[in-house]
Amino acid sequence: MGAPTNQEDLFAKLESMREVITEVNTQFKDPEKTTFVCVCISEFLSLYETERLVQELTAYEIDTHNIVVRYKMQQKYLAEAHELYDDFFHIVQLPLLTEEVRGPEKLKEFSRMLVEPYVPPDGQ
Repeated sequence: MGAPTNQEDLFAKLESMREVITEVNTQFKDPEKTTFVCVCISEFLSLYETERLVQELTAYEIDTHNIVVRYKMQQKYLAEAHELYDDFFHIVQLPLLTEEVRGPEKLKEFSRMLVEPYVPPDGQ
């Protein structure tokens, strides 16, 4: 069995953690260092959850001005996303991917889609 930890050690540990948490909090609130990019699909529940997330991030003063909408034949909700966010956010449309973005090459492909606008095929 280990020796009992004294109260001073516990308070020192808590104070150390508080300093780290304060620094992380400061960095999260600095838009030059951190911005949050919301990702959703164009369906009702996803759009609703994105709205809740945006409100929470705003309440915590965390920068969020980008929304990535994964394109999925739901024009109604895609249009609603634009209606809700076009004035305040940069919205990027992406296709639904068939596999996860893993590894340097897939990450490069994905990052190109963030820069070059996605043009959905006709009929979608």
